[in-house]
Amino acid sequence: MFYGWYVVGGAALIAVWSWGLGFYGLSIYLVSLRAAHPWSTGAVSMAITAFYLIGAVLTAFAGHAMRRFGPRVTVAACALAMAAGVGSLPLVAEIWQLYLAFAVLAVGWAGMSGAAINILLAPWFEARRGLAVSLALTGASLGGVVVAPAMLALIGSLGFPAGVWILVAGMLVTVLPVAFAVLGSTPASRGVNPDGAAVPPWAATPPPAQPVAARPD
Repeated sequence: MFYGWYVVGGAALIAVWSWGLGFYGLSIYLVSLRAAHPWSTGAVSMAITAFYLIGAVLTAFAGHAMRRFGPRVTVAACALAMAAGVGSLPLVAEIWQLYLAFAVLAVGWAGMSGAAINILLAPWFEARRGLAVSLALTGASLGGVVVAPAMLALIGSLGFPAGVWILVAGMLVTVLPVAFAVLGSTPASRGVNPDGAAVPPWAATPPPAQPVAARPD
């Protein structure tokens, strides 16, 4: 099977967690933080708005990060940032700490959201890129169907800190191995073109260098 479809599967898993924790989870954080602290809904909502703004700015640098550090390192680092941002929410005591936690979460969102997934899949697909991206982004819907209800159930039974930390651990133990196992290859390293077309032998092997004749004096 064309290796690009494994990348699509990895991107779908990334989307499950990025949307589950970084999009659908926001309303759950809002309610839980309001219940735990004497902050107004507006103050918490402003922190969430700052998260969206910071994430939008950082998304513009996702492509540069993946070109410089590679998809494997970029996604792993952003998964750690998302884990740190979400995992620190139960520990915040001051409103400025809440803004800081959401800023760290925005770093993770920038490298795991829709734009980043498009960048991940672009080297692997040309003619079927629309299909590949659509399949990968089904993970975003699963984030709302699976992760958000699981968060509500865990928080309801174990409390906000334990519920959040269990899901953060679940993200790390699934996303990090996939990032290092799946995202390290490129089409060139596997000897294929985008969409799985084989590289012709004459294109894969450069022609031998021709000797340069010495010029007579």
